[in-house]
Amino acid sequence: MVDMTVAVSESAFQRLFVVLRDSIRWEAQDSTNFGPFTAGYHVKGHLEGGSVEFRPDHSVLIDELDVRWDKFEFTLGLDIPEICVGGGCVDMPWPIPDFCLPRWCVFSANPDASISPDLAAFVAQELSLAGRPVVRYYDASVPSPAIDPCGLLRDLLVDASVIDPFPDHNQWHIHLNPDFIDLDLFDFADVVGDLIENALTSAVTALLPGGWVRDLILAIIGGIADFIRWLLDIPDEIDEWLSDLFNISFGLGDLLIQLVGEFFGACVPILRVDDPLEILAKETSTSVLLSGAPVQLVPVTVPVRNLSVQVEDVEMVIQADVGG
Repeated sequence: MVDMTVAVSESAFQRLFVVLRDSIRWEAQDSTNFGPFTAGYHVKGHLEGGSVEFRPDHSVLIDELDVRWDKFEFTLGLDIPEICVGGGCVDMPWPIPDFCLPRWCVFSANPDASISPDLAAFVAQELSLAGRPVVRYYDASVPSPAIDPCGLLRDLLVDASVIDPFPDHNQWHIHLNPDFIDLDLFDFADVVGDLIENALTSAVTALLPGGWVRDLILAIIGGIADFIRWLLDIPDEIDEWLSDLFNISFGLGDLLIQLVGEFFGACVPILRVDDPLEILAKETSTSVLLSGAPVQLVPVTVPVRNLSVQVEDVEMVIQADVGG
């Protein structure tokens, strides 16, 4: 026979979710050398919005979460093959000194040109997830693992007063274990491709000397924009190339999906139930003794056994046996 039943409404779950959602923030950076160019990113972001729905299949749907990028810095560095023009000497008969032509070299550095635009204003995505509540038992006597990413995350949330620290007694924890997480792919607009192309063209143009040397180098490489496309091996539009870079090469979306999945499924419980559960708090009473002298009453606790959770159409029901 079940001794304890607690029902959590959809609206109450929404409020619990908002507190946890607002604590999800991330920062990541990485770079990859592709030979003729190096590409990297430094991003920061958080989540906003989202609606909660209890579904007939006993799952919870969190829909239309807005992924907001506070920073989306994309760095692209070009390692252009060195080009030299001029140079060489004409041997003259003695005593006339040899006649040597001046020599100009460009693109000798690595990278030769680099840009780091912040694309945060141009990136818009939505994330949705569906999951089922699962019960896990927290045994306070078990030491934390030597490497505990979840522990580091919880410490940050405790320091920010988002959650309470895990106690020195046992608890039942209810997590939302994701069935799926769906994130929009990165899809950069044409204006982003134009921005990057113009910035790269300006950066490469600034490296070229003036006059006939410039004309000769341009004759060798052709138009700067076409030369950059050749260097980056871009057959189509730059915005499509950039989308593939983040979706496939960097896998930034996979990183975000993993973060959200680990946050809800493993690291941060949405609800906690103490074991033993305190039903009467510690207090000082003057009504125990006839003299009226104060008496310290110890707290009354009961053990919690067999805790379970089930999502219904309009509420999440938590049941447990107490005592025994």
